[in-house]
Amino acid sequence: MSLETKERIVKLLEEGNSLRMVAKDVGCSQSAVSKIWTKYKQHGMVVKAKRTGRPRKTSKRQDKQLKAICLENRKSTTKQMKHKWEEAGANVCDRTVRNRLKEMGFQYRKAKRKPSLTPKHKRTRLQWAKERQSWTVDDWMKVIFSDESRICIGQGDDAGTFVWCRSSEIYEEACLKKTTKFPQSLMIWGCMSGKGTGEMTVVNSSINAQVYIDILDSFLIPSIEQMFGDNEIIFQDDNASCHRAKTVKAFLGERHIQSMSWPANSPDLNPIENLWWKFKTMVHKKAPTCKADLATAIKESWHQIDAEYCLSLIKSMPQRLKAVIKAKGGATKY
Repeated sequence: MSLETKERIVKLLEEGNSLRMVAKDVGCSQSAVSKIWTKYKQHGMVVKAKRTGRPRKTSKRQDKQLKAICLENRKSTTKQMKHKWEEAGANVCDRTVRNRLKEMGFQYRKAKRKPSLTPKHKRTRLQWAKERQSWTVDDWMKVIFSDESRICIGQGDDAGTFVWCRSSEIYEEACLKKTTKFPQSLMIWGCMSGKGTGEMTVVNSSINAQVYIDILDSFLIPSIEQMFGDNEIIFQDDNASCHRAKTVKAFLGERHIQSMSWPANSPDLNPIENLWWKFKTMVHKKAPTCKADLATAIKESWHQIDAEYCLSLIKSMPQRLKAVIKAKGGATKY
């Protein structure tokens, strides 16, 4: 309890207020009020209790030095920061370094994986977001998003696998997560909108301009007709070289499909990236062991994606743009 609060308690009691009323007014227990009043009568003044425990090892100035050391290289370990801090005159252990950093609000976290953004990338992302910040969810409902992605057998758990084992069982068969040097995989192309998932296909060859046109003709066009009918739509794809080929642009122009410009290195602006994460989780839960099983799992999982989930992703678009603008074109949580 602060010295000011104790002085206020004494003043209220001297004015004739009861212990109960003072305790209620100050927001503490009656016993605390009683103890303060008793000590006041004994000493004739409000006594500030002496601090117990060992004196603090570092000063405020030294704490600021540690903060500067941390901000200089955020990837430093506590041991590395301790050595630098000792060079500045501090005499501490690793535990003290961790405690001081925790007091400042720092936590040692796993760094988020995000694409590298140059100043030009950031400017382009910021301009793109500002141009569309007035778009409503209804506007985004007219956009069909597309992308390619590769799915590998047994590589769906990027966060790691946890097992229960004793220290002597670490390398037992049941406690290992098996890895393969060249895992079997399949490349897929898919599309989605606020109305749900469109068509999806497994791509068995490398994608060039002609292969991409065949994919659009066989799978994008039917998806548009199924989800939008004759209504106008905006088609989104990224800036892969095969996507921006002249023949692809000509094909989209002949089909009267409006293509959306897209800022480079911006997966956080494409909701289909979130759909891929959910989709791959569903596929790996089926535990395919060969390419045939993987292809079956892919087809089954694609049709199990809920349309409501797709709608929730589209509804997040205004928030995604706000996040990019707030970050001045930098990385966001999406």
